[in-house]
Amino acid sequence: MLLPSLTQSQQDALVLDEFILQTAEALNHLPATMGRCNASFWNLPDERLAVVRNTNPDRTAAVFAANSPLGTQVNSMLDTLASPMYSARVPLVPGRQIALDSSGDSVIPLPPPPPLPTALLA
Repeated sequence: MLLPSLTQSQQDALVLDEFILQTAEALNHLPATMGRCNASFWNLPDERLAVVRNTNPDRTAAVFAANSPLGTQVNSMLDTLASPMYSARVPLVPGRQIALDSSGDSVIPLPPPPPLPTALLA
C-alpha cells in the first residue's frame, strides 16, 4: 500500500507533534525524580532529618520554596497534555508532618492528620 504524499505544512505539523512528544517525555521524568527525592528526604530517621535540615537551614528553606512552584508548574503542564501516558505528578506536600523542638535541633514527629469523613470523600 502506498502512503499518500504529505504537503510541506502537513510534514511540518508532524514535526511539531514530535517536538511536543519529546518535550512531554522529558517533562514526565520530573515527577519520578522529584518524587524519589521527596521520599528519600522524608524517610530519613528523625535524627538524620534534623541534621540535614540544620546543616544549612537557609538552603533547605530555599529548596522547599523552589520545589513547590516548580512542582505546581510541572503538574499543570502535564495536566494540559491530558494524556494517560503522563499520569505521574510531582508531590506537593511533605512526605510527613514534623515539628522542631525549641532549639531547632530535634525533629518531633507529628501524628498523621485524621482521615476525612467519608461524606467528604464522595
